[in-house]
Amino acid sequence: MNKEKNNKKLIEDILSSMGVRYDIVEETEDPLTQKKLYIIRSPESGLLIGDRGETFQALSHLIRRIASKGLEETSLNGAVGQVADFAIDVNDYRASMIDRLKIKAGILANRARDMKTDVEMDPMSSYERLIIHGALSGQPNIKTESIGEGRDRRLVIKYVK
Repeated sequence: MNKEKNNKKLIEDILSSMGVRYDIVEETEDPLTQKKLYIIRSPESGLLIGDRGETFQALSHLIRRIASKGLEETSLNGAVGQVADFAIDVNDYRASMIDRLKIKAGILANRARDMKTDVEMDPMSSYERLIIHGALSGQPNIKTESIGEGRDRRLVIKYVK
């Protein structure tokens, strides 16, 4: 059985073990990262997404960690780490979250430009910061920078002349 079928089966097994009903687990490609994307279609998406996506992020992390078991990749500095090269989505929650982030980033970039000041965003995950950095790259008079540590790490949209 190939890796993709194993990943899909792993996701289906975890959902079944959780007692969460699902219609299908679709395999596709993430347009942002060009990596494998598994979209869970479920009438119980609220259970999988949780409050502000916290359950979704935890579930995605857990599934990727389990899928990584037995995989090893050596980085440039010689450290050995485990890597699962796919993403999870639930009823297009991830896709809509990306769209909302891009819209919010655009609004805040316009605010920074109009007011000629820096705009600091709320703390967010590294993936969310990556989306915003990418969405605002190339914007005139705008530079993005991550500040803070750990859970308090946030993005600042800076006005530059």
